Amino acid sequence: MKIFINKALNLFLKHNTENQLRLEKREIENAKLRAEKKSDIYRWQNNQELFLDWDERTIILGSYLLPNAKIIEFGAGNMILKTHLQNYQSYTPSDIIQRFEETVICDLNKPINFSMELYNTVIFSGVLEYVYDIDFVFKELGPTVKQIVLSYCCADIVKLSRDKNGWLSDYTKNDLEEIFKKEGFKIENYAEWRNQSLYNLIRE
Repeated sequence: MKIFINKALNLFLKHNTENQLRLEKREIENAKLRAEKKSDIYRWQNNQELFLDWDERTIILGSYLLPNAKIIEFGAGNMILKTHLQNYQSYTPSDIIQRFEETVICDLNKPINFSMELYNTVIFSGVLEYVYDIDFVFKELGPTVKQIVLSYCCADIVKLSRDKNGWLSDYTKNDLEEIFKKEGFKIENYAEWRNQSLYNLIRE
């Protein structure tokens, strides 16, 4: 019994040490990315960075979508949203890397390189933390977008290290809501999921 406990303890300590080293490495790498205003493409090439427990957040955001939506999902990852959609016209997955043939590649830290006129609905699930200038992204979406659903770890609510999480922006809740208002969107619904802010925005 004592041997079993010692082995379990050693495994626990090893896991914690490896995790701490991983976070410290990411903190250093992220600080460098932020200094150079670059996106972490290398990180998102690794499918292990897509965690299953994020799916719940995406499903909640998907429940806000209006009928007959023409949807583009930025940061679509494994496209879990598509498997839960009902009563929609079209769905386009977009991401910083191409995991599927239909995925449209887009780095939101650069100008959007395709027409947004095909879409009236946008979803950002766990994406905007990796965007330097959210105001710029909203302007890039264009006038045809009538609904935006999104999540964000607001800097004044989520007290975790932003560099250790690989986040590239640090907006507060008030900062975000000022952008929404300036860009002509009202907050139709607000909720929190694990302290993350979930918004359903409708163009006024």
